[in-house]
Amino acid sequence: MKKSLQTILKIVFNKYLIVLVFFAVIMMTSEDHNLRHRYKNKKTIESLEKKISYYKNETAKNKEKLDELRSDSNNLEKYARERYQMKKADEDVYVIIQENEK
Repeated sequence: MKKSLQTILKIVFNKYLIVLVFFAVIMMTSEDHNLRHRYKNKKTIESLEKKISYYKNETAKNKEKLDELRSDSNNLEKYARERYQMKKADEDVYVIIQENEK
């Protein structure tokens, strides 16, 4: 019984274990380097990286559309007519709106 108590006390008062426990407590309670803050920052970085990849894809798509519009005047005219409802001087444009049937 006394030997087991001595081995337990040796383990508890081991200098490496004390330093490790002290370090763990400091890491969990420190203001700037708190584990909770690190987790939040990691999640923020992941979401921002997702946004970066999304906007890179959107930029690539828009560059493709811009090159297409700059290359051919027919495409530019089609885009202007569809998007901004432009028309030639001697044309009449009628917009038909279909209502959804229930």
